[in-house]
Amino acid sequence: MKTVFSVLVLVAVGAIANFLWVFVGNLAGLPGALLAGMSRPGSPRRYAAGSVIAFLGQAYVGLAFAAWVAAWTRLAAGRPDVSGLVLWPVAFFAVAWPMWTSLIRARIEAREDHTPRNPQIEALHFTVVIVILGFVLFSAFPSVSTGPWRWVPLVSAAAGAA
Repeated sequence: MKTVFSVLVLVAVGAIANFLWVFVGNLAGLPGALLAGMSRPGSPRRYAAGSVIAFLGQAYVGLAFAAWVAAWTRLAAGRPDVSGLVLWPVAFFAVAWPMWTSLIRARIEAREDHTPRNPQIEALHFTVVIVILGFVLFSAFPSVSTGPWRWVPLVSAAAGAA
């Protein structure tokens, strides 16, 4: 029964993240978008720098989310009455789904608005991949997440439990 409850918690976390990532991801990538100058054509270097800064902001926040989900899942799966075999795939989708759907929505919105170039969307392509790989890395090696994401709740506790 506790495994079912844990799965429901992860599904709820994924659903909430699916809604919130649109706003949080945009805020995290905003400095890069402002640097690139989305409304008018800028220089290619400025656009590339803006895309990199947008990626760094989005990736940092996305990896913080991945670190938290991996830490929570590690702590929950460590209990004798919870099946990690069921929990880890659900946790993977709880992290991957919000990133992937955000990318899909952003591409559709850009196509509908006839926006030719958007540094945040360009960055989001890389962010999705990095966050998914980061989740796998944090799941296998929880101590990796304690450096830059020590401030995230449960991360240090899960690294100590590994």
